[in-house]
Amino acid sequence: VSLDTLSKDIAARLNGRADSVKRTLAGIATAQDAGLGIKVNTVVQRGLNEEEILPLARKFKGTGVILRFIEFMDVGTLNGWDLEQVVPAKEIVNIVSKEHSIEPVEANYTGEVALRYRFTDGSGEFGIIPSVTQPFCSNCTRMRLSPDGHFYTCLFSDNGFNIRDALRDGQSDSHIESLIQNIWTSRTDQYSE
Repeated sequence: VSLDTLSKDIAARLNGRADSVKRTLAGIATAQDAGLGIKVNTVVQRGLNEEEILPLARKFKGTGVILRFIEFMDVGTLNGWDLEQVVPAKEIVNIVSKEHSIEPVEANYTGEVALRYRFTDGSGEFGIIPSVTQPFCSNCTRMRLSPDGHFYTCLFSDNGFNIRDALRDGQSDSHIESLIQNIWTSRTDQYSE
């Protein structure tokens, strides 16, 4: 779930809908009631919502929801990205640790992109995705498939590979698998590094 603020005012600036916070929190509660595991992704942008780090940590501490703070990234060409707007992972850790005792936790698996921390009182964990200040390109196993059938080997890339035609032309699963493997293994786009 994406939730960058608990503030109606900040939400209105981000997406034009002040009621989105209430609706998102209601959706999280409904998902929890259904027994689903939930991760909340929060993109932190200096000058916009860095003051929301502690309120969000307070909100989800002890709830079973795993909060993931994400450094503001240069995704595509549409977000007006500027390095000065990045709140580094180290700063996020310092902010949370001013109020909560925390300690690092080992990754769940090779290639996990979040740096994990737990509250030492046993009330849960949160993570930070430091794709700008601590790039993880060399261990990345993430790719995207866009709605128009383009395969992207890097989240930051604005150039994808058209695999829609192979999918629509009735190519065999093994052919499509081979196509994807060839694209992935010859990739050179480690943008953050």
